[in-house]
Amino acid sequence: MTCFVNYRLESSISVTDRGLAYGDGVFETILAIPHQLIQIEDHLARLYRGLSKLGMPFSFEQKQTLADFLSCQILPLISEESVVKLVVSRGEGGRGYLAPKHCNHSIIIGILPAPDYQPHRQKGVSLGVSPVPINSNRFIAGIKHLNRLENVIAKGFLTASEFEAVMLNEKQELIECIQSNVFWFRRGFLYTPSLEKSGVQGTYRKAIIEKQQEYSIQVGHFVLADLMQADEVFIANSLMGIVPVNQVAGQSFPIGVYTRKLQFLMQAKDMHGVH
Repeated sequence: MTCFVNYRLESSISVTDRGLAYGDGVFETILAIPHQLIQIEDHLARLYRGLSKLGMPFSFEQKQTLADFLSCQILPLISEESVVKLVVSRGEGGRGYLAPKHCNHSIIIGILPAPDYQPHRQKGVSLGVSPVPINSNRFIAGIKHLNRLENVIAKGFLTASEFEAVMLNEKQELIECIQSNVFWFRRGFLYTPSLEKSGVQGTYRKAIIEKQQEYSIQVGHFVLADLMQADEVFIANSLMGIVPVNQVAGQSFPIGVYTRKLQFLMQAKDMHGVH
């Protein structure tokens, strides 16, 4: 893994960094191919939105510096399909939880090989239902903050046969999976849970909702029983794209024509730079 810290080739940060101490920051995982950082505008928009929600926004100059570094320094290093992980914390300072009045961000950029999700996209995957609930908190909903303990614990409950698990909130409403967003088709309509109070607003979820025009999408509050009545189920994120689901909690689902068609439509848009 190649790492940069504050735009210098480096692999360590201060032990007093607030990202380490409190998870005080945000991150993005960006798919990269030679000559292109996929969906970079949406990733940076979510990053900046997260920083603003946490009260440590980037200035215009900071945004320009980061964008230039990614374009001029990181992109030339991409020779194969890779993942660019971008972490921004509040840096050092403050007393206890109290943040410093003026933060000096820590910016960490790593490059690592991309996982191969092609077999999953073709054959489908199995989902469990996680016993770990997702807490509702409108102050941090939607962003990819560094406090991911719910996801870490949920990952530990996965069985060997489960690729992912559906996560519910305290009201037993569907929210997302551990590392992806969940969708399903029912009688030709496409459904996905609302993320207004919890969960991560995935960039690929955003692309599906905004870019594809083939299907009418219903975003709302659903329970597990709604998912189990689906005709087809799939999960998605910016690294794996659309992955069909062939089983949820022991119940089988077909990899149907709606999911395959949407896979084709989104891949075609990806190839033409929609990402």
